[in-house]
Amino acid sequence: MIRSFQLPDAPLITQLQAHGTHLDLRMALLWPHNSLSAAVSAYVPLSRRRLRTLVLKEQLNGSQATGFVQYRERLSFPEADIMFCAPALDSTNGEHARRIWQKLISQLVVRVGEHGIQRVYARLLDRALELDLFWQLGFSAYARERTYRRNDVPTFAEPLPEELWRPQRSRDLWNVGQLYCQVTPKLVQQAENLPQTNAIAPYRDSFGGSIDRRYVWKVKDDLRAALRIIRGHHSCWLQLMMHPQELDRADALVQDAMRLVPPRSERLFISVREYQSELEGAFLRAGFSWLATEMLMVKHTTVLVRELVRKQLPVIEGIEARPTVTSTRLITQKTAVGRR
Repeated sequence: MIRSFQLPDAPLITQLQAHGTHLDLRMALLWPHNSLSAAVSAYVPLSRRRLRTLVLKEQLNGSQATGFVQYRERLSFPEADIMFCAPALDSTNGEHARRIWQKLISQLVVRVGEHGIQRVYARLLDRALELDLFWQLGFSAYARERTYRRNDVPTFAEPLPEELWRPQRSRDLWNVGQLYCQVTPKLVQQAENLPQTNAIAPYRDSFGGSIDRRYVWKVKDDLRAALRIIRGHHSCWLQLMMHPQELDRADALVQDAMRLVPPRSERLFISVREYQSELEGAFLRAGFSWLATEMLMVKHTTVLVRELVRKQLPVIEGIEARPTVTSTRLITQKTAVGRR
């Protein structure tokens, strides 16, 4: 049986959380994951984390099967991200764990689809054991993202020649969306379901304004690059998006981006999607080293559609059925509302 987390499941979560797999490298590195704390947060009134946990307990091929999966609903979009699943596929009983994953993720997709979620995302390490399973479950890979790490934050003894980045303002939002369209392949835009009028596509997975800061770089009034800084526990994650014609400024922009990182940060991470791999040279020259490559995957869910079923009024042969006074009044009210 698969059901939502309940407080009596706490011992099971505690037992399995050390033997699971992260499906979002950013979350794993910025906020060390505690599955039990994340599961209990769903019971906190007015919690904005919107993280849900599904638990499996049943007999599978004659043996007891237990596991859980956690996913995060995005705040402003009908989308969800799978964050963590246990037990790991590389455990001693790999086939048993694989069946548990299949059941949990299949049920997750069905449940979120019934609640209006249209897309489910997962970020898997390239060549991971889980990739084949996700493909079998109907997920599609639409991009690769490479992550680089630097184990310290540089200190600038002298001011940089110029401060390039400026905080993003509301009037910049549309231009950031245009930059995204210019640098992002059409197939990736389709996977991320980008309508032409949706200017906030680069930030659809927002982590919240207090920790998700955004900056822009302009040439005169033309926006040519966008920067995102996600603040974690003693770490920061940078994402850089640049117009291909401005790559000669990449080194200066990366150096200036590090100026914006809080001094208390102990580690820096910076990521770039494969279709902007020209930026990787600037990362290496700034002291970063390659850490991992993730495969970005998506599955479009089936959403239940409720349709009005018309029923014929029972009639006596030879007598025409007429609406009652009550039904006539309802129709009149609906028409009046429609005219407003």
